[in-house]
Amino acid sequence: RLCAIYGGDVVGTGLKRVAVDPAHRAGILTHPYLLALFAYHDNTSPIHRGVFLTRNILGRMLKPPPKAVSFNDETLDPRLTMREKITLITSENACMSCHSVINPLGFSLENFDAIGRWRMSEKDKRINAKSDYMTASGNLLVLSGARDIADFAAGSPVAHGAFINAIFNHLAKQPIAAYGSNSLIDLRKGFSASLFNIKALMVEIVKLHALRDCIAPDAASPQPAG
Repeated sequence: RLCAIYGGDVVGTGLKRVAVDPAHRAGILTHPYLLALFAYHDNTSPIHRGVFLTRNILGRMLKPPPKAVSFNDETLDPRLTMREKITLITSENACMSCHSVINPLGFSLENFDAIGRWRMSEKDKRINAKSDYMTASGNLLVLSGARDIADFAAGSPVAHGAFINAIFNHLAKQPIAAYGSNSLIDLRKGFSASLFNIKALMVEIVKLHALRDCIAPDAASPQPAG
């Protein structure tokens, strides 16, 4: 049954290890649960997927939209692909201030349908997953799929910081800023030195959390001069 989602060919019954095409799947970014979570029940949602990637994977900030615009699929030409529809409704300059970042990332996942199955076409048109993405540092990155996003995030210090922030919040249930202005910098240095060992990072987060809780209130607060 999983072959219908991931592809591949399994002979016989029972679970078996199957290699997937690395050009198609890129770890958590292409997990069917994640792809389905940020999609409509009957179609993809490049905007929802793009916003998630922007904020949670690449660690970039997004301003709230100047006006809320709902996606009314029934008002759009049914012959249009989802990419064509999103390009149409976000074409205004006011929208593109954010959608110039969001759309390329979301379009890069258009080879995956609403539940995360690989697809090559939509509305009898070949899927176009290529986009030009301008990084936060001003470099132009050509994206053609999830693998390009994963490779970029793996080498981006900003994306590393976003990952550390997310796992810190998950473990400590508090923002990392509450533990001092240098906490993120120190954890990022240690994460890099460990060759991005997630277990080692979690140990350092737990140690930081435990040490902070052990500090006496008087020692943690500046003493008045007198």
